[in-house]
Amino acid sequence: MSRVLRIVPLLVATGCAPQYAYVPTTNATATVQGRVAAEYPIPPSAPQGDVRIASYGMTEVTPQSAPGEVLRALHLRLVLADNGASPWTFDTREQRIELVGGGVVAPAFASANEGVPPPVVTVARNGKRIVDLFFLLPADLQHAEAIPEFDALWRVDTGAGIVAERTPFDRLAVEPDYGGYDAWDYGGEYYWGGPYWMNPDFASFGYSGGYLGGGVSINRSPHFSHGGGGRGGGFHGGGFRGGGGHGGGHR
Repeated sequence: MSRVLRIVPLLVATGCAPQYAYVPTTNATATVQGRVAAEYPIPPSAPQGDVRIASYGMTEVTPQSAPGEVLRALHLRLVLADNGASPWTFDTREQRIELVGGGVVAPAFASANEGVPPPVVTVARNGKRIVDLFFLLPADLQHAEAIPEFDALWRVDTGAGIVAERTPFDRLAVEPDYGGYDAWDYGGEYYWGGPYWMNPDFASFGYSGGYLGGGVSINRSPHFSHGGGGRGGGFHGGGFRGGGGHGGGHR
């Protein structure tokens, strides 16, 4: 049986509930599809490319085995551009976020645009890759009000060595977005196919149904509304990979 990770744009419901965005507080000199992004020359001493990192805020994760259950995750996007003579590798299993009072969290899910899929993403010479990471949040940190800030701890292997950085993000209140174009669009390279990768450590992540291994729906949102959100139309499907394996499924 195909195990499916459905990617569904989430249109935030209208109303008076506060909405939030997470923005980097250092190196914030770039944008990623309209979001403020931190930009880093790679490697810092003799740049052969760059990495941009931005947050799309909170997402809702629904297990296929428990469609009424909702878990929340933080969504990070990284754009890696290699302008040098050697390929880079970006291992999604090595990336982390650090939460105030919530410890260090590994990504539960990852996806990438066309090329070698997660968990180990290859950036070819003179190439660019876009990687999305989804970090499931602890039960006591399921709302944006509980996360005023966090740090992204990321690393990339340039072939000549590892470059590791810490990018701090702060929470900001933002104007409501009532479902305009940018509310669902993640750029021309958003609608890519699977397979998507699932961290096997989260297959039995704690929720009432007790099992994520059968697949999930991830509702992507540009901002998070504490008052809840409505699901947008349509979805993009794909299989996910468990661990470093060769998981199944396709759209």
